[in-house]
Amino acid sequence: MNKVKKRKIRTRTKVILGVILFLFFKIVSPYLMTPREIKELNNNMNFPYKFISPLEEFDEDGWEKVSRVYGVKYVDLQGNYIIFDGYPDLANSHKLTYLSTHNPEFVLFGIRIGDNMTIVDRIMKENGYKRKKTYGDHYMYCKGKICISLGVNITDRVVGVNKTLRGFVISIRTSDWFRKGYYK
Repeated sequence: MNKVKKRKIRTRTKVILGVILFLFFKIVSPYLMTPREIKELNNNMNFPYKFISPLEEFDEDGWEKVSRVYGVKYVDLQGNYIIFDGYPDLANSHKLTYLSTHNPEFVLFGIRIGDNMTIVDRIMKENGYKRKKTYGDHYMYCKGKICISLGVNITDRVVGVNKTLRGFVISIRTSDWFRKGYYK
Protein backbone atom coordinates (compact mmCIF):
# COMPACT_ATOMS: atom_id res chain seq x y z
CA MET A 1 0.00 0.00 0.00
CA ASN A 2 1.16 3.47 -0.67
CA LYS A 3 1.34 6.26 1.93
CA VAL A 4 -1.84 8.04 0.76
CA LYS A 5 -4.00 4.94 1.29
CA LYS A 6 -2.47 4.32 4.72
CA ARG A 7 -3.26 7.93 5.78
CA LYS A 8 -6.86 7.59 4.60
CA ILE A 9 -7.27 4.36 6.54
CA ARG A 10 -5.76 5.92 9.69
CA THR A 11 -7.97 9.00 9.39
CA ARG A 12 -11.08 6.88 8.81
CA THR A 13 -10.17 4.66 11.78
CA LYS A 14 -9.71 7.71 14.03
CA VAL A 15 -13.07 9.13 12.97
CA ILE A 16 -14.87 5.83 13.54
CA LEU A 17 -13.18 5.38 16.92
CA GLY A 18 -14.11 8.95 17.89
CA VAL A 19 -17.77 8.39 16.98
CA ILE A 20 -17.86 5.12 18.95
CA LEU A 21 -16.33 6.80 22.02
CA PHE A 22 -18.74 9.73 21.78
CA LEU A 23 -21.77 7.43 21.57
CA PHE A 24 -20.46 5.29 24.44
CA PHE A 25 -20.04 8.41 26.58
CA LYS A 26 -23.54 9.71 25.75
CA ILE A 27 -25.12 6.35 26.64
CA VAL A 28 -23.10 5.51 29.77
CA SER A 29 -22.53 8.95 31.35
CA PRO A 30 -26.03 9.41 32.84
CA TYR A 31 -25.55 6.21 34.82
CA LEU A 32 -22.09 7.04 36.12
CA MET A 33 -22.16 10.71 37.01
CA THR A 34 -24.44 13.43 38.28
CA PRO A 35 -24.68 16.13 35.63
CA ARG A 36 -23.15 19.45 36.59
CA GLU A 37 -26.50 21.25 36.21
CA ILE A 38 -28.16 19.02 38.82
CA LYS A 39 -25.31 19.54 41.31
CA GLU A 40 -25.57 23.29 40.73
CA LEU A 41 -29.35 23.17 41.30
CA ASN A 42 -28.97 21.18 44.52
CA ASN A 43 -26.32 23.59 45.84
CA ASN A 44 -28.51 26.64 45.17
CA MET A 45 -31.79 25.64 46.81
CA ASN A 46 -32.82 25.17 50.43
CA PHE A 47 -34.99 22.07 50.04
CA PRO A 48 -34.10 19.25 52.48
CA TYR A 49 -34.00 16.60 49.73
CA LYS A 50 -31.68 16.81 46.75
CA PHE A 51 -32.61 16.05 43.17
CA ILE A 52 -31.82 12.52 42.00
CA SER A 53 -31.47 11.35 45.61
CA PRO A 54 -32.91 7.83 46.02
CA LEU A 55 -36.36 7.15 47.40
CA GLU A 56 -34.76 5.09 50.20
CA GLU A 57 -33.23 8.30 51.66
CA PHE A 58 -36.62 10.05 51.80
CA ASP A 59 -38.28 10.54 55.21
CA GLU A 60 -42.05 10.28 54.74
CA ASP A 61 -42.77 12.13 57.99
CA GLY A 62 -45.13 15.03 57.17
CA TRP A 63 -45.82 13.75 53.66
CA GLU A 64 -48.74 11.69 52.39
CA LYS A 65 -48.20 9.11 49.67
CA VAL A 66 -50.57 9.56 46.71
CA SER A 67 -51.28 6.79 44.24
CA ARG A 68 -49.74 7.34 40.84
CA VAL A 69 -49.50 5.13 37.75
CA TYR A 70 -45.71 5.61 37.41
CA GLY A 71 -43.21 6.45 40.12
CA VAL A 72 -44.10 7.63 43.62
CA LYS A 73 -45.73 10.95 44.57
CA TYR A 74 -45.83 12.59 48.02
CA VAL A 75 -47.91 15.62 49.05
CA ASP A 76 -47.48 17.70 52.23
CA LEU A 77 -50.10 19.67 54.19
CA GLN A 78 -49.39 22.93 52.29
CA GLY A 79 -50.06 21.28 48.91
CA ASN A 80 -46.42 21.04 47.87
CA TYR A 81 -45.53 17.80 46.19
CA ILE A 82 -42.56 15.79 45.00
CA ILE A 83 -42.30 12.87 42.59
CA PHE A 84 -39.79 10.05 42.51
CA ASP A 85 -39.33 8.50 39.04
CA GLY A 86 -36.76 6.16 37.52
CA TYR A 87 -33.56 8.08 36.80
CA PRO A 88 -31.60 8.33 34.52
CA ASP A 89 -33.76 5.76 32.77
CA LEU A 90 -37.36 5.14 33.80
CA ALA A 91 -36.53 1.47 34.39
CA ASN A 92 -33.97 2.44 37.05
CA SER A 93 -34.58 2.93 40.76
CA HIS A 94 -36.79 5.81 41.90
CA LYS A 95 -35.06 9.13 42.49
CA LEU A 96 -36.35 12.64 43.19
CA THR A 97 -37.09 14.18 39.78
CA TYR A 98 -39.94 16.66 40.42
CA LEU A 99 -40.75 19.37 42.97
CA SER A 100 -43.74 21.72 43.08
CA THR A 101 -43.85 24.29 45.86
CA HIS A 102 -45.53 27.53 46.85
CA ASN A 103 -43.65 27.70 50.15
CA PRO A 104 -42.50 31.31 50.81
CA GLU A 105 -39.43 29.96 52.64
CA PHE A 106 -38.17 28.08 49.55
CA VAL A 107 -35.15 29.75 47.90
CA LEU A 108 -33.67 28.93 44.48
CA PHE A 109 -30.61 30.92 43.31
CA GLY A 110 -31.60 33.59 45.85
CA ILE A 111 -35.10 33.86 44.35
CA ARG A 112 -38.10 33.77 46.71
CA ILE A 113 -41.87 33.77 46.37
CA GLY A 114 -43.03 37.36 45.90
CA ASP A 115 -39.94 38.56 43.99
CA ASN A 116 -40.44 40.78 40.95
CA MET A 117 -40.28 38.78 37.70
CA THR A 118 -37.87 41.16 35.97
CA ILE A 119 -35.33 40.42 38.72
CA VAL A 120 -36.17 36.69 38.62
CA ASP A 121 -35.71 36.65 34.82
CA ARG A 122 -32.29 38.30 35.14
CA ILE A 123 -31.14 35.85 37.86
CA MET A 124 -32.29 32.82 35.86
CA LYS A 125 -30.41 34.04 32.78
CA GLU A 126 -27.29 34.76 34.86
CA ASN A 127 -27.38 31.12 36.00
CA GLY A 128 -27.54 29.83 32.42
CA TYR A 129 -31.27 29.10 32.17
CA LYS A 130 -32.93 30.07 28.91
CA ARG A 131 -36.53 31.14 28.86
CA LYS A 132 -38.28 28.71 26.53
CA LYS A 133 -41.93 29.65 26.77
CA THR A 134 -44.29 31.98 28.55
CA TYR A 135 -47.85 30.80 29.15
CA GLY A 136 -49.68 33.87 30.43
CA ASP A 137 -48.97 33.40 34.12
CA HIS A 138 -46.13 30.83 33.79
CA TYR A 139 -42.53 31.28 32.71
CA MET A 140 -40.55 28.19 31.58
CA TYR A 141 -36.74 28.09 31.89
CA CYS A 142 -34.52 25.17 30.82
CA LYS A 143 -30.87 24.17 31.16
CA GLY A 144 -29.70 20.71 30.19
CA LYS A 145 -32.19 18.19 31.60
CA ILE A 146 -33.66 20.67 34.10
CA CYS A 147 -36.87 22.61 33.43
CA ILE A 148 -38.13 25.21 35.88
CA SER A 149 -41.63 26.59 35.55
CA LEU A 150 -42.37 29.73 37.56
CA GLY A 151 -45.94 30.69 38.40
CA VAL A 152 -46.61 34.43 38.28
CA ASN A 153 -49.14 36.76 39.93
CA ILE A 154 -50.09 39.69 37.70
CA THR A 155 -51.54 42.56 39.74
CA ASP A 156 -52.31 44.88 36.81
CA ARG A 157 -53.76 42.72 34.01
CA VAL A 158 -54.46 45.67 31.69
CA VAL A 159 -50.81 46.63 31.35
CA GLY A 160 -49.29 43.31 32.50
CA VAL A 161 -46.96 44.95 34.97
CA ASN A 162 -46.19 44.17 38.61
CA LYS A 163 -45.55 40.50 37.96
CA THR A 164 -44.42 38.63 41.07
CA LEU A 165 -43.37 35.04 41.59
CA ARG A 166 -45.98 32.78 43.21
CA GLY A 167 -44.53 29.26 42.88
CA PHE A 168 -41.83 26.92 41.59
CA VAL A 169 -42.11 23.69 39.61
CA ILE A 170 -38.75 22.01 39.00
CA SER A 171 -38.45 18.84 36.92
CA ILE A 172 -35.61 16.72 35.59
CA ARG A 173 -36.13 14.89 32.33
CA THR A 174 -35.17 11.27 32.03
CA SER A 175 -32.84 9.98 29.35
CA ASP A 176 -35.48 7.39 28.43
CA TRP A 177 -36.48 9.03 25.14
CA PHE A 178 -39.05 6.43 24.17
CA ARG A 179 -40.58 6.01 27.66
CA LYS A 180 -39.82 2.31 27.35
CA GLY A 181 -38.86 2.03 31.02
CA TYR A 182 -42.50 1.95 32.04
CA TYR A 183 -42.96 -1.31 30.21
CA LYS A 184 -39.93 -3.30 31.40
